[in-house]
Amino acid sequence: MTYLSRVEININRRDTVRALSSPQILHAAIAGSFPATQESGRTLWRIDTIGNHTYILLLSSAKPDFTHVVEQFGWPTSEQQWGTKDYGVLLSRIAVGQTWRFRLCANPTHSERSSDGSRGRVYAHVTVEQQRKWLLDRAEKHGFALDPDKFDVMSSEQRQFRRGGGTVTIGTAVFEGLLRVTDADAFKSALVNGIGRAKAYGCGLITIERAL
Repeated sequence: MTYLSRVEININRRDTVRALSSPQILHAAIAGSFPATQESGRTLWRIDTIGNHTYILLLSSAKPDFTHVVEQFGWPTSEQQWGTKDYGVLLSRIAVGQTWRFRLCANPTHSERSSDGSRGRVYAHVTVEQQRKWLLDRAEKHGFALDPDKFDVMSSEQRQFRRGGGTVTIGTAVFEGLLRVTDADAFKSALVNGIGRAKAYGCGLITIERAL
């Protein structure tokens, strides 16, 4: 089974502001949404802002319990609830030729070869042109096609936070637009497994809705 869940967070709380600037805090909170004895499988998540509301969106193979997320980052005294849907219903409807509206928060990167031919240091793509090309180059592998005039980078930023004794820097880009399914199985895999790197830190989850 695969589930898509959403819980609203209160961006006016100090703990929420701190977590939004340090993705490993949110990663730990999400991991804590499943009992230690339960195998949660691969999870994908991202932060979505829609109007004046901000949400954690989570794709998982088990239903999460967001009680402690509400306590840390939501409105715990309001008996706040969250929503969880069976994602298998949508996956079963995927077919070649369909057009979907999509949103993806990704970590567009490239690596430079070292002098011995092995993969060297990984760098973030920082310009809109580089980021768009990064997604165009990966579309076929993930079972969809993009018209360059029908998608764009809506926002991008560099996130820097402490992890252990060092500093982690992640470049993110939010893509939105229209895509066309070319390989149903590959596209379903992309929906479940994500696209790109930094999945533990809120990147890789692509979500879709039917285009009008």
